[in-house]
Amino acid sequence: MRARSVGIITRIDVKDPKGHIPSMVKKLSYKAKLFLDPVTASLAGTGEATEIDEMYADLILIFGGDGTILRSLQLLPKPTPILGINMGEVGFLTVVDPETALYVIDDVLEGFEVVERARLAVKLNEFELPCAMNEAVIITARPAKISEFKIYVDGKFMEDLRADGVVIATPTGSTAYAMSAGGPIVDPRVDGMIIVPLAPYKLSARPWVVPGNSIVKLELMREEKESMVVVDGQYTSNVKKNDVLTFTRCETPALFVKFGDKFYDLVREKLGR
Repeated sequence: MRARSVGIITRIDVKDPKGHIPSMVKKLSYKAKLFLDPVTASLAGTGEATEIDEMYADLILIFGGDGTILRSLQLLPKPTPILGINMGEVGFLTVVDPETALYVIDDVLEGFEVVERARLAVKLNEFELPCAMNEAVIITARPAKISEFKIYVDGKFMEDLRADGVVIATPTGSTAYAMSAGGPIVDPRVDGMIIVPLAPYKLSARPWVVPGNSIVKLELMREEKESMVVVDGQYTSNVKKNDVLTFTRCETPALFVKFGDKFYDLVREKLGR
């Protein structure tokens, strides 16, 4: 695929002392039609800005960290290939170094392959929440309070769980909250869904990996213990007793520019510190 139009998104508090972003915008302006979000437009010194939800482009460049990508995925008007330039701290989704970004993007504009990453569709009763790239977290609304959940997989009862909460994650999200809660690291090529209890109140409660096409349902059991569901750290909704959360594979995967097979290198580099 060749990119004739490019959207550029920059994290609001990004630090760019070497001026990589203005240089990038200037160089790309001769090669493609550009859509700059307000932060990028300000850094580049141009008054022309496009909101993320209006970026109909062939390629999206994101300067920031994984959080910037997660936020952008919920705002983009259509599935668009993303190339992340790591201006954050960890960066499993932002794979390009800002020092080499100019040369990498030059090659990408001439043509690139796309890799799909599965997302989670999240439904609260009959209300559809945004799809999750990393995870949906169900936690108690009050800290240090436990709640009770019933979990079903494809209609079969899996677990009656007393815990601080539950993480439902994609393989991509296995290196995020799920891993911090004791879940496994899962290669993103695996077609699966990860279920990780948060501080469960029984020794037998352990993380599960279930098939990616599963229908996972979670029901809140305690009336006095209100909880909330948080999608990718971006979207929050309250959950009450007898509410049912349903998790399935999202119909629209996230699209990323294929940039080698670096997953195991990234795990060693990012998590070996």
